[in-house]
Amino acid sequence: MDPTEAVQLFRLKERRLEAMRALMGAVNASDVREVSVSDEVREALVTGVADPHPQVRWWCLQLLDHLPDPAVLPAVARALDDPVPRVRRQATHALGCQLCKPTWDRALPAGVVASLTELAVGDENEKVRREAGQALASRSVESERLDA
Repeated sequence: MDPTEAVQLFRLKERRLEAMRALMGAVNASDVREVSVSDEVREALVTGVADPHPQVRWWCLQLLDHLPDPAVLPAVARALDDPVPRVRRQATHALGCQLCKPTWDRALPAGVVASLTELAVGDENEKVRREAGQALASRSVESERLDA
């Protein structure tokens, strides 16, 4: 299946697992963590982050969260401004979760920490504020370990 077509299947609840298998070759989080994707799949997921349908954006972010690839971070960071709180929350999680991508070096594009700080203190949605605070807190703990 073409990756762009697979991404569009995220609109349909009954086809989401099929889409995940087509894109990632796996559906559970522990298996997805170990996956390496083709450039074509990565680009389809990155493009999907800007799709008009929130379900497509959310699922693309969900899968990008498991890729320790710095090339996906700008698209994930742009989703911090998404109009849908659930999508913003997933983008925030993807920018802060080391468990989802154990080999990630945690480097973020310029301005992302400031954007996370803004969300942590001022987002209208409590879950987004909490997730942004957790992302920032995990970065602080990591910085302290590196400085020690």
